[in-house]
Amino acid sequence: MLLQWCNLQPFGPSNLAAIRFASPCRVQSVKIFPTGAKPFANCLDIVARTEPEAFFMDVYFNAHPIPSTSQADAKHKLKAPNALIPTVIAYSGGRTEFDIDMGADFGTRLMIVRGDFESVSMAIYGEVVSQAAPAVTSYTPGLLHLPDPVSISPAMDLAKASDPTYLARQLLALIPDAPSLNLVIRLMFCLKPPNDDWDLPDFPHLYSDLSEEELDIDLDSAFRCLSRPVADDIPAEPLQRFAEKVADAIGPMDDTQAYLVAGILCRSASQHPDFAQALMQAIDLENVFDASNLDDEDTISRLLDASTNPDIARLLNSDWFEGILQSLKALPTTQREVKKDAQRLTARLRDWQKFESALSSPDGNFVDACRFLKDVGSEEKSFGIWLSCMTTHEDLLANVRDGPPPGYGSLTSLLDPPSMAISYGDFIGFVKAYIGVASVLAVYAWSDSLPNDNCRERTLGVLRLWQEVPGYREIVNHLLLLRQMTFHLGCMTTDNDPPEQSGIHAENIILNLVNEPRCYLSPHFVNCIRSWQPFSLTYISEEERISLDRAATIADDGLPGAIDELVRSDFPLTNLDRIRGLRVAVAVILHELDEDEAGDRNVLEAGWKKTVHGLMFRSIDVVASVSQELEGLCSLSMTQSRERGIVEQLLLLSGELLRLVVRLKPLSVTTNRSMRNVVTAVADIFVCADLVVLSPSTSLPTVVATGKRIRQTCVDVLRALSESRGVESPKQGPALFLRTLFERGLRPGNIDPAHRVVQTYTLVERLMPEGSPEAAEPNSKWVLSVIPLILTDLGTFFRALDVDRKLHFIDKLVAIDNETLNIGEWMLTEELKHMGNIARLLGGGMRDPHHIVTQHEVNLCLQFIAQLMDPSSIHSSMSVTTICTMPEASRALTDTITSMLSARLHSKYLAHIARILALSTTVTDPSLRLAIALALVRGASLTELSMPIGHTFESAQAALSTVSGPDLALDRLLWEFGHCLSAIAGSGDTLDSLDVQSVVTALAWLCDKLPGPSDLPGLSWDKWDKLCDMFENGVLPDMYGSLKSIKGRLTPLPDSSIPTALIPDVLSIPVHALTSLLQPPAPAPSTPKRKSPGRDVLGLVALSPPTALLRSPAISGLSKTYTRNDFRELRQTPLARQNTSRLPSLHVDEFEFGVSSPLVQPVAGAPSDPMGAQAFGLGAPFSMT
Repeated sequence: MLLQWCNLQPFGPSNLAAIRFASPCRVQSVKIFPTGAKPFANCLDIVARTEPEAFFMDVYFNAHPIPSTSQADAKHKLKAPNALIPTVIAYSGGRTEFDIDMGADFGTRLMIVRGDFESVSMAIYGEVVSQAAPAVTSYTPGLLHLPDPVSISPAMDLAKASDPTYLARQLLALIPDAPSLNLVIRLMFCLKPPNDDWDLPDFPHLYSDLSEEELDIDLDSAFRCLSRPVADDIPAEPLQRFAEKVADAIGPMDDTQAYLVAGILCRSASQHPDFAQALMQAIDLENVFDASNLDDEDTISRLLDASTNPDIARLLNSDWFEGILQSLKALPTTQREVKKDAQRLTARLRDWQKFESALSSPDGNFVDACRFLKDVGSEEKSFGIWLSCMTTHEDLLANVRDGPPPGYGSLTSLLDPPSMAISYGDFIGFVKAYIGVASVLAVYAWSDSLPNDNCRERTLGVLRLWQEVPGYREIVNHLLLLRQMTFHLGCMTTDNDPPEQSGIHAENIILNLVNEPRCYLSPHFVNCIRSWQPFSLTYISEEERISLDRAATIADDGLPGAIDELVRSDFPLTNLDRIRGLRVAVAVILHELDEDEAGDRNVLEAGWKKTVHGLMFRSIDVVASVSQELEGLCSLSMTQSRERGIVEQLLLLSGELLRLVVRLKPLSVTTNRSMRNVVTAVADIFVCADLVVLSPSTSLPTVVATGKRIRQTCVDVLRALSESRGVESPKQGPALFLRTLFERGLRPGNIDPAHRVVQTYTLVERLMPEGSPEAAEPNSKWVLSVIPLILTDLGTFFRALDVDRKLHFIDKLVAIDNETLNIGEWMLTEELKHMGNIARLLGGGMRDPHHIVTQHEVNLCLQFIAQLMDPSSIHSSMSVTTICTMPEASRALTDTITSMLSARLHSKYLAHIARILALSTTVTDPSLRLAIALALVRGASLTELSMPIGHTFESAQAALSTVSGPDLALDRLLWEFGHCLSAIAGSGDTLDSLDVQSVVTALAWLCDKLPGPSDLPGLSWDKWDKLCDMFENGVLPDMYGSLKSIKGRLTPLPDSSIPTALIPDVLSIPVHALTSLLQPPAPAPSTPKRKSPGRDVLGLVALSPPTALLRSPAISGLSKTYTRNDFRELRQTPLARQNTSRLPSLHVDEFEFGVSSPLVQPVAGAPSDPMGAQAFGLGAPFSMT
């Protein structure tokens, strides 16, 4: 709500103005309006007046504490302190809103402003707060409404634009008499005009004149002639003549000539598309370059830049030039930087060809093509040449423009290889976005060089917006690390008084850029950060500036500073400053390891000089600390408020630390304990990253993208470490990793247990090999070496999975096993045995929460087995064979069925299993066949199962047909048949003739097995008469004899048994019952163990407790004093032999007789005295005669 509208004018020499509110308020935002603005549509007479157009304004809020409910009810209220909370507003013009976060504990009644302004019109928004917030007495659950994601504007989404340069051209049009975009690209990134040219009246239209007929040039003059751009409309003839004159000027091979020719090629690479082609056709480069004259850093560096032109790259991508580069790298005298550039030149020539192929073919190598783009964007001149070629070469631009559109989702960053396959449309969309962002950066550099405030402010605003969009953010941050971009941003952040919007944008961009620690690897960026003076910034706070300066100092110190930061322990991981320092330290170490041939040795030597040994173990400790912090932030309990963005920064730090661990692994001798710590930390980070992705509080797309990327990093790290240690021994590699994951997945800590199990399973699945037929042989070796080591943990973890993941896990295990160990049969048998064990607990109270949970667990096991045995399953044959042929499996299933039927329980999955097994001819166990028949008959009595009566009785009879007489439980069969027939008669449904015939056939078979007339329990006479009428009307004439026999042998016997209940598929229990289930079990009472005589001399003496006197009725008081053997004589009296109290103490009995049970005692005075009790004058505590 609007709290105040005012036109403030400062008063006095201090330029102060104040606003006093009538009651405590919580200010949420302040909106400043420029002169002439009408802030309210319903009050057009209110006009703002703010002078000057830009200024700094100090704002002070009186801190008025808001007491809690308990404090408000107290009799004595503390006086509000007269404290002022300062902040600074940098107003750069226009209608600007500044957000203010006062928190929930404070309000304000006074707002003081001070600054160099004449007048300021502002609207203050917030809410009025009471002295005490009302107490919450009830809670009403409601829906959590998440904000809808806002997609990027189509005008800004260049990945889906037909012309990726149109936004840059529109921004460039804001500058009066602006040159073409192609010319701006050449001047900003490629040719770099001297300072004197900027002052010439014709600038930037200053071109090289190549059309003079009498021009006689040598290589040096030709090189200097190309310092200016060539006009785009120049005819082809002057270009051809110039190229021929350059070719004529080439003489014998030498170093200077190679240097100049490389420079001519480099300067022509960004010019007219026909120019480079003319030079390459006229010059015989085989007579210019060899291994000796390329051993110069400047020469090969210019060739590296020139090769970014596709025409030059095609000519250099030949056998003769590749042989020169190979010879150059093989020479022992070649400089290290030259070897590095030669390697990059070889890769660039190869990747240019792959990039062109990827632009035109959906089967291209998109990963290598994206790597080429990343390499090109790391150096300014190469980047400018590539961008110029992409915007001037019609064949390349046509492939980009006519390519397929990307998917409907957001842009995917391809600078780092993604985990999923790259589609042709996504690649073309990424190239369009890359070209578009690069073109906008060229416009920004041009607008800042002039300068033009309007274009510069708009361009920086576009870049700032892109930094908040995944996909574009990675491109922008990568290209902003170019030297010129860093220079322009540094200039924008200095001397920003009065404040300008461009400077505020620049500080925001840098603040987003520092989230990428690799930016500190640029010395130009580090110099930019360290050049900031205290209290000189507009948007970045002084505290933040100090933090950035500390990180820049770490990068500037190199390896020693990075190692110091990594191993320090006096700084907690709960603030962004420490996290930023760690990320920079890790980036410095990784850069040294990856970019330098001697990086391994340099890192180790730097650690030794700092007396830091075991850098690998220090890194593992930091990873473990980060995982603990993430667990605390993602726990089920309420956490303390932390700094904004700390979750994302911890995730990014964890990913970088894990990459460092992988990189340091070959340099260290690791133990199983350290690897277990790594696996545990990776599992915790993986779980927390998924929680961050799914959490509604982290709706920012950048945080979600970070969480997904870190999850993939966790998988990659586990695979890399497991494979590296698996070479030494499977026990130390995959087996160790999988066993650790199984154990960690079953220890939820303060994380949602179900979520931890699911995410751990995801890691386990990705850590296992693929079960493809092509990998059958290596998979067989893996199974033989790993699975036997993890069987116990595998079975325990398997039981914690839900049904769908159990089925998926079985699919994967069977595919990997490929009948090597028959792991599928073993897993099914273990599941059946576990089900049989817990089914024995079904006899408890029906309303007991533990009983309900046990029912659900048994039902889940049945569901898994039923789906595994279903005919549509690929494991149906294996499952049925296992149950029928393995005694343990059939016995466990029999026990389960028996326990369920005894507990009056049934399940639709049990009915499905029984139907499948009843039709199987391989079931040989008579107990199992009997249990199957009983389950079928019981299921037919439950209307919820809707089992066909006729088919069910036929299946039951078929299951019982091979069961011999001694194994038939006739009483149990009569009970089941009686209650089933009672349910059929009571249902009111009429059986058709086929069903009646099946029932009568089954009853006739049963009567044949009976020794004589028998009762049918559970069936009343009324229902029996109804059934008999139904039988007579439904059977065929040839079955009348059987029906007569049934009536003569079976007699109904009514009873009042408990009905059978169907276990529901969904577990539903009250919250209070769930609370009781989660309580730890009470410890069982036990007597402390007796100490050994060697540790306690007094343990040799049996002492009765002081309260023993109170338990004897022979004691009339507490004043009697016993001497010598009085007490034992008293215990020998007949009255003392009566058990008037309790059984003797366990520890006394153990000492006297060396047995564990006080109920079994030897006779006193027996010759057997193994403990030598009589030697000490001790006797039995009771007379046992």
